[in-house]
Amino acid sequence: PQLTQLLSKMDKQVNELRFAPVQRRRPRSKKELREEKKASKKAVTTKPRKEDLSPDDIIKDQQKEEKLQLKEERRKERDARKQARKRNEQEQKFLNSGWERPLGKKRQKMDHRILSSSVQKEKEDSDAGFQTLAMDVKFIDVVVGRGNVVQDKSLVTVLYKLTGGRYCVQLDSSKNFTLRVGAGAVIKGWEIGLLGMAVGGTRKLIIPPKAGYGSQDIGAGAGALLFFDVTLLTCA
Repeated sequence: PQLTQLLSKMDKQVNELRFAPVQRRRPRSKKELREEKKASKKAVTTKPRKEDLSPDDIIKDQQKEEKLQLKEERRKERDARKQARKRNEQEQKFLNSGWERPLGKKRQKMDHRILSSSVQKEKEDSDAGFQTLAMDVKFIDVVVGRGNVVQDKSLVTVLYKLTGGRYCVQLDSSKNFTLRVGAGAVIKGWEIGLLGMAVGGTRKLIIPPKAGYGSQDIGAGAGALLFFDVTLLTCA
């Protein structure tokens, strides 16, 4: 009877296992896997205190730190050599191509200030000795000519160079330019500045905007001063 009861009990358990619903585990999603990976990275293992370490462990830790420091120093030296080599290659490339090395923003601003101050000083020095004509046109004779003198309606041929603006940018030039004074072919300040010149003479002119191009920008900025270097070749 006991054996029969045991066999019936086992048959019952087998039937329960056979017809029991299968519980399958749902596979983890990529998001859950990423979160588990992040959690495992964030897990910080507590380091043992130095008091609990043996002398051998302390020596090993020191040696490990020294190795890490040496490795970091070597990495920095390697990066510095790599940057220097790259910089030299760029400089060589600019030299071979014929272009000048571009300046940084700080250097450009510094050069800009130096240039503006030097130009301002040069302008102040150059104003000394100038005489003022109509419409605030200024002139100075660098070389006094001995030929015919320019008068109104004179036909003249000149050699000139025109610069303007704060940095004296060259705007125009000619070795043989002919005009009739007073005919309105050129700006008013130039005609005023030519009056009284003699053939063979050289004169510097400073023409303000009101006697030049006004607020029009011809390449030196709106309302810029114009500087002429004029040599009178002929006058008829």
